[in-house]
Amino acid sequence: MASRIKRLTGIVPLAVALLMPAVSGQPISGRSLPLVFGTTPIVGVEQTRRRLQPLVEHLAHKIGQPMELEVAKSYGALIDAMVEGRIDIAKFSPLSYVRARRRTQNLQLLAVQVANGSLTYSSYIVSVASAGIKPLAQWREARLCFADPDSTSGYLMPTAYLLERGINPFEHFASVEFGGNHRACLDGLFDGRYDLVATFSGAIREARQAGKPVGELVIVAKAGRIPYDAWCVRSDLPVSIKNTLRQALLSTNTMNPLGRRVLAPTLGINGWVAADDSIYDNLRKVESM
Repeated sequence: MASRIKRLTGIVPLAVALLMPAVSGQPISGRSLPLVFGTTPIVGVEQTRRRLQPLVEHLAHKIGQPMELEVAKSYGALIDAMVEGRIDIAKFSPLSYVRARRRTQNLQLLAVQVANGSLTYSSYIVSVASAGIKPLAQWREARLCFADPDSTSGYLMPTAYLLERGINPFEHFASVEFGGNHRACLDGLFDGRYDLVATFSGAIREARQAGKPVGELVIVAKAGRIPYDAWCVRSDLPVSIKNTLRQALLSTNTMNPLGRRVLAPTLGINGWVAADDSIYDNLRKVESM
């Protein structure tokens, strides 16, 4: 199945994505601090920055090292930045982690986040109630929006779900676009530019907090559960930095006032747990079927 998914991605024109702003990464021994923390633009560059900045400042304080937050313009741009050594620490969406790990051995998983009381989250295909509720096979006139080709909930899982049911999204629907992030997809749905959107539960919560009319949403399909994001470092960072950062993550949670304060702006993060790379093996199977 995944070979079909990769071929489908290839037929959609994708813009060359770069980090914003650019960072001048080199091996840690060859450049000065601050450490660069990179993340995908889950709900857009500025919204993601606003939600993660307090946490990044907290982690910098905990490890005693200055840290700079860089939000990539796309999921693929974050992968490139890690592979090219332009960032030191990364919050990868699950599929982005799997693909980054395939491209470089200089990547170490420190912890996996827990959010909204769970280690996993849901991928959905959603619409608005005014469009009516009907089987996906009857949505041939629909305009579908995926988040990003390297998004797990916003592309891989819903595409796999559709293909398993004999629906090639690029042939079945009237049009297919990549919004770039979950917020852009949902905004397009509310604005009437899309009829169907692939997204995840956290993005819907974020839209609700932003005052969007999420009460109008209806779930057309549940595309599966996914392990949460991988928090990683470059393997060649000093062991002392990696160990201190891992401890900082594992000791930050919503069980205490400080943890609740720095985690409040995030998309429901409760804390982190130590995890093995094998937690993402099911995604590898989906991609390789």
